[in-house]
Amino acid sequence: MGVAVSYACSSVIQKNNTVKTTTIIIPAYNEENGLPVVLDKIFNIIDDSFEVLVVDDGSIDGTAKAAQAYPCRLIKHDVNSGKGKAMMTGIREAYGEKIIFIDADDTYPVETILDIADALNDFDYVVASRSRGKQHIPAFNRIGNAIFRNSIRYIYGFKAYDPLTGLYGLKKKHLEKMDLHSRGFGIEAEIAIKAGTAGLTIKDIPIIYGERIGEAKLNGLKDGYRIACTIIRHLPYLTRRLHTNGKVNY
Repeated sequence: MGVAVSYACSSVIQKNNTVKTTTIIIPAYNEENGLPVVLDKIFNIIDDSFEVLVVDDGSIDGTAKAAQAYPCRLIKHDVNSGKGKAMMTGIREAYGEKIIFIDADDTYPVETILDIADALNDFDYVVASRSRGKQHIPAFNRIGNAIFRNSIRYIYGFKAYDPLTGLYGLKKKHLEKMDLHSRGFGIEAEIAIKAGTAGLTIKDIPIIYGERIGEAKLNGLKDGYRIACTIIRHLPYLTRRLHTNGKVNY
């Protein structure tokens, strides 16, 4: 069943006719505390070539109200449909040819957005890998991350260290060709698998992962199972990759 969306646009955006070359997409579900912190930091570093698109995935708190206080576009899902679904909505509605995803909980260094945007001039996919700050990830999740990370890297040829990071950028044309289906937290695994098997050029940027603001949305057991299913479901890509010198179509 389709998810209804409603649109709200700040008057600042309506008055600004600058061409937007980069879209920052922030999927958010009940992030009324973390989202304003992230938006404050973003609008302190970006120029008019960026647009910021918040996708409120059916929040029941003040997430939408928080977004409306900033010069960003807001898209609301009527019901909670999952991080992947929110990201797909953002991809569809983005104006920029370069797309950067960042979580709404202030765990990622916002200043890295500028490095990602710059690197996307030369690479298809830029990954902000969580090389430090792992103490901010629950122990059970760290174990799962290690298993999934190595599976995606070694089975599917993904070159960067952290395929499950929540801060990364791709060119929109590649995301549109991927025909993404993961509605929940399996979305990062699906993108990384398809990027690895398609032979996209990838740049890795090490970052420090921070402590989140608000309640964690990822359930280590339930969402870990979904990520594992995503990895297994795409095994046919491995067979195709082995028969096409390491590259397959999406």
